[in-house]
This record gives sequence, C-alpha cells and structure tokens, in this order.
Amino acid sequence: MTFSIARKEFQDTWRDGRFRWAAAIVVVLLGVAFLLARQQVEHQRTERNAAADLERDNWLNQGRKNAHAAAHYGVYVFKPVAPLSVIDRGLQPFVGNTVFLEAHRQNQAAFLPAQDATSMRRFGDLTAAACLQLLLPLLIILLAFGTLAGERESGTLRQVLSLGVRPASLVFGKALGLGAALSLLLVPVALVGIYSLSGISGADAAGEESWLRLSMMACAYLLYLGAILAIAITVSALAPTSRSALSILLVFWAANAVLAPRLASDLAQWKHPTPKLADFDAELLEARKQVLNSHQPGSEAMKKFLEETKEKYGEVPANFRTLVLQEGERQTNQVYDKHFGGLWDLLEAQDKVVTWSGLAAPLLGVRSASVALAGTDFTHHRHFSIAAEGHRREFMRMLNSPHGQASGRALWEKLPPFRYQPPPFSQAFSAARAGLTVLCLWAAVSIAALYFASRKLKPS
Repeated sequence: MTFSIARKEFQDTWRDGRFRWAAAIVVVLLGVAFLLARQQVEHQRTERNAAADLERDNWLNQGRKNAHAAAHYGVYVFKPVAPLSVIDRGLQPFVGNTVFLEAHRQNQAAFLPAQDATSMRRFGDLTAAACLQLLLPLLIILLAFGTLAGERESGTLRQVLSLGVRPASLVFGKALGLGAALSLLLVPVALVGIYSLSGISGADAAGEESWLRLSMMACAYLLYLGAILAIAITVSALAPTSRSALSILLVFWAANAVLAPRLASDLAQWKHPTPKLADFDAELLEARKQVLNSHQPGSEAMKKFLEETKEKYGEVPANFRTLVLQEGERQTNQVYDKHFGGLWDLLEAQDKVVTWSGLAAPLLGVRSASVALAGTDFTHHRHFSIAAEGHRREFMRMLNSPHGQASGRALWEKLPPFRYQPPPFSQAFSAARAGLTVLCLWAAVSIAALYFASRKLKPS
C-alpha cells in the first residue's frame, strides 16, 4: 500500500506544472553554479601556479648575499584551491590565500578574495551549496505544504481514510513519492557536478580523495533534504489548513536560513570572545620584547644567552652568531605558538558552538559538514597555516646555519619549494563528524515526527 501511494504521488508531482517550472529553475541555477565555479577554480589554480613559479624564479635569481639577509628577503607561498570548492566555497573567499615567510616573524595568510570583490557580493554568491541549502528546501516546502492539508480541505483525505488506508502508509507513501520526484530532478544536476569536478579533481593534492569526500557530502545533503521533507509533510498532516501549513513552514525556512546563522555566530562570539586585532598585536609585540632578538645585542636576553653559552662551551664559540639566530628563532617560535595557538583554539571553539547550534537549525549542521568535506572550512585553513609556518621554520634553520657567509644560487636551490599536502579524508571526516551527527539527529527526529503525525492524522 505504501509503495502504491508513493507511485501515485510521484506521478501526480511530475504532472504538476508548478513542480516542472520550479524544478527547471532550480536545476538551471545549480547547473550554472557548477559551471561558473569550475571556471573560477581553474582560473584561480592557473593564477596560483603562475605566481608560485614566478616566486620561485625570483628566489633563485636574487643574487649573492648574506644567508640571513636572504632570510629577511623571504618568499611567498600560496594556498592551493580545494577541488570541491566547486560545490561549497566555505571560508575560501574570506581567509587569505598567500603567506609571506620571513625571518623572526610568523605571518598570517593575507590577500582575501573578498577584498577584491564588487559590492554585488553583499547579495551572496551563486554556489551549488547555497542552492542545495536554501533554494531546494524552499522548493520542498512549496511542494509539500498542501500534500495532506490540501486533501483535508478538499475532502479527499476523508475518502481515502474511509477506504481503510492506514494513516502511516498514506503519510510515508507521500513522503517517498515526493522524495523520489525530487531525487530524479537532481540527476542532471549530479551529472553536471561530476563533469565539473572531473576536470579539476587531479589539480591538487586532495584530488585522489575528492570522490570519497563527494560521496560523504552527498549523504550529508540527503540527510538534510530528507529531514526538511519529513518536517514539511509532518506540518501538512497536523495543520488545519494548507494556508496555515504554508505559513508555519515559511517561518521555519526563514528561521533556519536567515535567523539561525546570525544568532549562532553571536552566541559563539559571546561564549568564546576573540581579542581585538590591536590588542592581540600589542600583546604579541610585548611578548616578543621579552625573548632573544639577534638584532638587539645589548638586550638582557642577549646577555643571558651569552653567559649560558660561555658556561656551556667554556668560551664564546666561533659560530656564536649562528647560535644566536637559531636560539632567537626558537624562543620567538614559542611566543608565536602560545599566542597564535590560543587564537586558533578560540576560533575552533567558536566553530564548534556554531555547529552544535545546528541542533536548533539543520542548516548549521549541513553547512558544517559541507565545508569540512569540501576542504574549505576553518580546520583545513588552520592545517595550511601550520604547514606554511613549519616550512618557514625549516627555511630559517637552513639559512641561519651558514650565517656570515656570502651565498648564492647553489644554496638557494637547496631550499625546497613549499609543497602543501592537504589533510587526508579521515581528518576531514573527523571535522565533519559533528555536523553529520546533527543531521542524523534531525533525520531521526523528523521521521519520528512523521510517524507521530500519522498517528494523529484526522480527516477533518
């Protein structure tokens, strides 16, 4: 009986002109979003590769100079473009993509893409993730609000139930029919998405795992959209009229899509407040003044290190200047690890608050899982920043060793270019686990609500 009802609901949905027009609009928007994203990712990848090659050429051809002077000359390293950003750009437009590596200083990623965007950005980007998270739920609501409430108003529901149809079979059959219709409309979208990804999946180090990430992302969106569908039919089953069902569902959509992200962000900032940039920089500068600095020979830290060195070696060694540089880097790194590590931890704590706020709004859960699996979340950005800093420290160690010597291309070539290896799927899944848990809970609760609605279903 359930599958017979599902088949009839599927056929009725496909015959509905409203569904065909709405579905066509959503499919076109999703297809355009995929194709534009692919073009943009390919362009960004080309720009980054060209910039990396130019930077390497500049480093190799800087001429002969003191090795420590070359450490101050520094190099730029570039964050690769995540292949799955064709689906969800996440934080990518709002975090830096370039890090300058130099002696004695840990720099954060700079050059935010959003800084170069036009004022049209305030209206948001057309991305596949935005369509799946916002537009498709709205389509589900417009299709499902009258599923049972409309039949109650027309008297059809009374007739169906009087024929001995079980309410549970009716409710779940309609849910399956609508779900099948929506799944079928996503087939061309999936094909366009696969085409968009196939051309770039091998561009970055994460390309080998892109398909695994994509599969898990598809599961996340299925859980999200399935929960929305179950909620919509539940409201339709319990609401007295189709108008009231539509009103309730639109309020739910607005709260989920507009209100919840803003409130979750404010809650995260209130619970784990981050320092102002000026205060953070001032505190960091003060901490740096307390540690060894090779450019301040008369400082207390320098005098202390000199005495420790004499005690250790019995005299001032010939490579004392090299030891000063290495010790200065070590102490400075400890300062940076403490301050930036604390800041990273605060931002990560904020991210967790937003994710678990998804218990009140499923959009927050699917966003968290989506960006984590796409490789465009905070966790992946932190991983890149730490990798860049690790490269800087090894870079400085190698340059400080031959201090006082004039070095040239032979030494510059020994210093390897930055090769970033994105975190594996296991780490991405770990970052997405909280969001996936939230979605599983929403799916379970919505199915339970659907069953409850079937028990309470009345013809009038």
